[in-house]
Amino acid sequence: MAGIVVFVKRLEDFFFRFRLPTLVILVIFTALMGFLAAQLRMSAGFDKQLPVGHEYTDTFFQYRTQLFGSNRIMVVVRATQGDIWTPASLKKLHEVTEAVLYLPGIDRRSVQSLWTPNTRVYELTEEGFQAEDVIGGNVTPDALDAEKISRIQDRVGRGGYIGSLVANDGTAAMIVADLLEEDPSTHQKLDYLDLAGKLEKDVRGKLETPEHEIEIVGFAKQIGDIADGAKGVAIFFALAMVLTVLAVYWYCRSVLLTMLPIVCSSVSVVWQFGTLTLLGFGLDPLAILVPFLVFAIGVSHGVQQINAISKAVANGADSMGAARESFSSLFIPGTLALVTAFVGFITLVIIPIPMIRELGIAASIGVGYKIVTNLIMLPVTASYFRFSRDYALRLEDLQNKRGKIIERLGFIADINHARLVLAVAVVLFGVAVWQSHGRHIGALQPGAPSCVRTHATTPTSPISSNASISAWTP
Repeated sequence: MAGIVVFVKRLEDFFFRFRLPTLVILVIFTALMGFLAAQLRMSAGFDKQLPVGHEYTDTFFQYRTQLFGSNRIMVVVRATQGDIWTPASLKKLHEVTEAVLYLPGIDRRSVQSLWTPNTRVYELTEEGFQAEDVIGGNVTPDALDAEKISRIQDRVGRGGYIGSLVANDGTAAMIVADLLEEDPSTHQKLDYLDLAGKLEKDVRGKLETPEHEIEIVGFAKQIGDIADGAKGVAIFFALAMVLTVLAVYWYCRSVLLTMLPIVCSSVSVVWQFGTLTLLGFGLDPLAILVPFLVFAIGVSHGVQQINAISKAVANGADSMGAARESFSSLFIPGTLALVTAFVGFITLVIIPIPMIRELGIAASIGVGYKIVTNLIMLPVTASYFRFSRDYALRLEDLQNKRGKIIERLGFIADINHARLVLAVAVVLFGVAVWQSHGRHIGALQPGAPSCVRTHATTPTSPISSNASISAWTP
């Protein structure tokens, strides 16, 4: 124990003796990391959701170029009035098919709709095996008439495409396309967020009309909607920061001490983003809350430092003495707490799912940096602050008032009251265990409830992927 005390004392003497060089180095490092952090982008991938090393996924990766259907998008053209068996609706279906065919990342071999040549009618007749296209190559969208549409409708029925490419009620038709995880020529990874944007802009935005709705489902669209929604998290983050600032100010009654833990925690997030860029990682939309979690952890540790500094100032210490006292008293317990959080996050790496591993690495990096920003940078910076005698007296008065409130709450520790509190806790624990048996894992409803669909003609409304294609089940 004495060795630890001596070690902490040496660290304290070192950092506070070289305060200015320490802060200059940290500022330069922050600037470099800020430059790298500005290059961080959201990234998503279908393969990142799959477990690594499992026999099923190994088989999938082995035969994925020969088998289709694992990662696809489905685009539905729905007639708002009547059915799709009209020249206008079939022409719209052709336009959407062409738009989907030339989107980036589309495996053109897999694209299927009524207009593609791989949609055929296979029949065994008296004359032998026969096959014909549902829509022949001699049929063009501008030359459709009632007779041609009737023949197309007949082939759709005979080919068994009702309930798959055409809705049961005939009001909609579907285009199905598989995605390539990487471009076969450039070997660049597919940018799912860019693809989702093009689906919204180039397909729905340009081709949806009041007469024809366009509905899109699939992983690419889902992750794009999640990313768009994640951008709105910044609003809640700003609100949380404002509430945090008000709470810290209410406690310490100093603008400088209020902003110090906020700035130091933000610095660690900048370092975290810069390190992710160095490691070649992006920020997965499904892990968008990790930086905010790291920020909150930093603020909580920063408030402990502010608490120690405020108490020391209230007891008459100057800024240097208060900062040194805060450093020496909190460095070991703070480090152990952050190391515990670090270990908790880094254990996620043992889960063989790349997205979870990236989440664990990102969170661990951020928590690890807190040791520097909140346990070293914060008290060293605070040593430059100057506190007036009036401020020290006001803090002392606040400490006394809060101490009296805590003394009044101390009756809970009385043996009789403690038994009552323990009994209530046991009852609540029993209720929690009983209620936990009805806990569901995963979504309670079919589809992807986290997605949001934006209509060109109607307000934004939540939609699940299965809800869009519920009319397709035979």
